[in-house]
Amino acid sequence: MSKVVIVGGGFGGLSLLQEARKSEHQFLLIDKTNHHLFQPLLYQVATAVLSPADITVPIRKLFKKDKNVQITLGEVVDINKERKEIILNSNEKIKYDQLVISTGSSYSYFGNDEWSKYSKGLKDINDALDIREKILKAFEKAENEEDERLRKKYLNFVVVGGGPTGVELAGSIAEIAYKNIHKEFRNFSSRESNIYLIEAGSKILPTYSNKLSNKASKYLKSLGVTIRTEERVEDIKEMVVTTDKDTIQTDNIIWAAGNKASPLIEKLGTEVDLEGRAIVNKDCSIKDDQNIFVIGDAANFKNEEGTSLPGIAPVAIQQGRYVGKNIKNKTAYNERKTFKYKDRGMMATIGGFKAIGIVGRYEMSGVIAWLFWSLIHLIYLIGYRSKIVVAIEWVFAYFLNKRGTRLIYRDID
Repeated sequence: MSKVVIVGGGFGGLSLLQEARKSEHQFLLIDKTNHHLFQPLLYQVATAVLSPADITVPIRKLFKKDKNVQITLGEVVDINKERKEIILNSNEKIKYDQLVISTGSSYSYFGNDEWSKYSKGLKDINDALDIREKILKAFEKAENEEDERLRKKYLNFVVVGGGPTGVELAGSIAEIAYKNIHKEFRNFSSRESNIYLIEAGSKILPTYSNKLSNKASKYLKSLGVTIRTEERVEDIKEMVVTTDKDTIQTDNIIWAAGNKASPLIEKLGTEVDLEGRAIVNKDCSIKDDQNIFVIGDAANFKNEEGTSLPGIAPVAIQQGRYVGKNIKNKTAYNERKTFKYKDRGMMATIGGFKAIGIVGRYEMSGVIAWLFWSLIHLIYLIGYRSKIVVAIEWVFAYFLNKRGTRLIYRDID
């Protein structure tokens, strides 16, 4: 009976365990938190549409009936391939027969880590709550500020990065400022807010066609977002963003411009790409060890065309199921079929009942795309209760113009 250790309870790790748990193997899932996070909706927690409980589920609850599955709350800090053991931050050493790394990614400041002191990325629940507190406090500070120059800093919101996360956040912040709270303050108008989306490339959502990217730009502009493409951030300091074209005074800076793999990948001593992702074999194993697998955002898997698969949830889910099946069936390395990703399309929501997407060969946009986006996310969302709660919150937020309770209950300043 072999022992399979899975590091990370995200989409990849959970999908693998759900596929392989009905086998004679012993499984140990290690994660820094006790819950699975539905990361595609994290921006809605950051912008007060949903609460953390709406997009999380306790991992133990999912596997409480599986006697061969053990859950451990902890962080893996080192890996010894020769001894086949991992080391936790508690100094505990755990042996494995097969190891699966599914630790996702973190945000990258491209060598400018000092910028993190004055900006915030969005990768976990704490990030989302920090951003939400910052947004809501900005309006409260503006209400109490008599100096118009300083008030403007509170009402300027800068989102750096025109990928899906940046676009979703910019659109959602615009809805808060221009639609949801514009009648709630007395000493200023929330319509005085400025939401800037800064992208170094020539267009937002660069993985989409020019047609869809232009549609997304049109939707964002209609919401009140100022889009600045071909503009590169050169410095971020306290309440100041400096680009190669302008200087913006702001107390609200959100970083959504880059990703890098978990530092745990370095401990494998295997070949990596520029983002720190492990370059993996046809079966998602690393180059020098057929019993160590890396999946999801932490892996660089090239398809038949030689293109690296994107770091999105469907890739992690399919890789998890694929590796889980091989582990369950004890498939030898030379008998493992090449992993093939089934691309069912990709979508990005903009705000205001609008989204863009590609499904098969077809491109879609507008309300129809938003309905598809909503349905897909509800299908993938884990937990029957969560699906109902999220659907109800969306009805209130989008159809009745009422977001979730905008509570400020933490002091992050």
